[in-house]
Amino acid sequence: MLENKNILIMGFGVTGKSSLKFLREFPVKIYIYDKKIDLQSLKVDEDFIIFKDEDLDKIDLIVKSPGIYPFDDLLVKAREKNIEIISDIELSYRYLKTDNVVAVTGTNGKTTTTTIVGDILKRKAKTFVVGNIGRGILEITKEAKKDDFVVIEASSFQLEDTIKFKPHIALLTYVTSDHLDWHKTTENYVNAKFKIFANQDEDDFAILNYEDRNLAKKHNIKAQKYYFSMEKISERGSYFEDGKIYYNDGKSTEEILDVKDLKIPGVHNIKNVMAAIIIAKLFGIDSNTIKRSISSFTGVEHRIEFVRELNGVKYYNDSKGTNPDSTEVAIAAMDGDVILIAGGYDKNSNFDNLIEKSKDKLKTVILLGETADKISNSCKKSDVEFYIVKDLNKAVELAKKLAVKGEDVLLSPACASWDMYSNYEARGRHFKDLVRELV
Repeated sequence: MLENKNILIMGFGVTGKSSLKFLREFPVKIYIYDKKIDLQSLKVDEDFIIFKDEDLDKIDLIVKSPGIYPFDDLLVKAREKNIEIISDIELSYRYLKTDNVVAVTGTNGKTTTTTIVGDILKRKAKTFVVGNIGRGILEITKEAKKDDFVVIEASSFQLEDTIKFKPHIALLTYVTSDHLDWHKTTENYVNAKFKIFANQDEDDFAILNYEDRNLAKKHNIKAQKYYFSMEKISERGSYFEDGKIYYNDGKSTEEILDVKDLKIPGVHNIKNVMAAIIIAKLFGIDSNTIKRSISSFTGVEHRIEFVRELNGVKYYNDSKGTNPDSTEVAIAAMDGDVILIAGGYDKNSNFDNLIEKSKDKLKTVILLGETADKISNSCKKSDVEFYIVKDLNKAVELAKKLAVKGEDVLLSPACASWDMYSNYEARGRHFKDLVRELV
C-alpha cells in the first residue's frame, strides 16, 4: 500500500499531473521530476517536492510517465537501488474496484479496437475508455464501480512497467517491430507487449491474432485463448469467410455480421472488429447489440480519416500511422493511386519493406521531417518517385498540384510526430486544417 511512502513522479505531462492528483489523496510525500519543464515556475496548488539527485535514497516508489525514456540515467540508478518502478496503469490497477478490466495492445489497431469495444460495452453498463485515448486511467480509478467496465488502450511503454496488472480480458492485435529507439531490440518490444498476459490465470481470457499463435506459445499464457483470423479456423474465436464474420464459442458457430455493413475500410479493420466481437461475446453481449454498435461505427480521428474530396481527389488523415506497418495498412486501404505524405521523428525504423510492398499503389511520396532522407533512400531502392519538402504546408500544396481525379492523398507518416509536433493529434489537426483551406 502507499501509506507513508516517498513517491517520485517521473514526467509532469498528462500522466504525471493525473498521478499527482490521484496520489495527493493518500498520506504520502510526493516528489516530481521532469528535466524538460521548469517546475519552479509552475503555479500548482498541490503540494509536492521538486526532486533533486540526492533525494533518490529516500524514494520508495517511482510512477513513470510513458514518455520517459526507459534507460534514463535516473531510472538506471533507481533499478540499481531496487526501487519499484511502475506505470499509471499498474498504479490504477492496484486500486480499481472492478474486475471487468479489458486491456488492448498491439503494434497497430489499438485505438480503433479499444473504441469499438468501449462503444459495445457502453450499451450494457457504464464503461470507461482510458489509456492512450479518452481520459487517463488514474482519473477514473476511484470513480469506477464494481460492475462498471474499464477498457484500456495500453502501450508497450506502460506495459513494460507493470508488475501485478491483470486484466480479465487481454487483447494483442498483432505485434511486429516498433519503438526500437526505446526498447533497443525487437525481442524487448515483443516481451513488453506480451506482459499484458503475464499475470492472467485460467479464469481470464487472452485474445490473439491467429497469425501470432506460434509466438504466443513461447510466452506461457495461462488464460483461456481465443483467436481471430481472416481464414476459417476450428479454434474458439472469430473468423472471416465469404464476406461474413463468424463467432465460435467452442460449442457452436454463429454468424455475427456481413462486412458490407462496416463503415470502416480495410482488411485491418475486419480484424479489429473480429477481436472486438470476441470481447463482447465473452462479456455476454447479445449479437444484435454487437451488430448495431459495429454497423454504426465510422472510425476514429486520425486513423484513415476521410477529410474531404476536392476536384475528384480524396484526402485522408492517418496521422496515427506512426510506424511502417501502420502506413502499409493505410495505403492498402485506399481505392485509388496514392500520393503519400510521410516522414517525422526517427524511431530507428526501417522503411524498405513499406515502400517495396506498397510501390504498385504509390504514385509519389512527399517527405518531410527527420526521416525524409532515410525514407527517400528506400524510395530510390524501389524506384518510387519522391519529393522532399520543409513542412506540412508545402507537402499539402505539392500534393494538390500532383493529384488528379481518382487519386488519394494520404497523410500517413510511418513515424512519430515529435520532431515537428507535440503529438500525432496536433499533426493530424494541422493537416486537416490545411486540406480544408484548399481551393
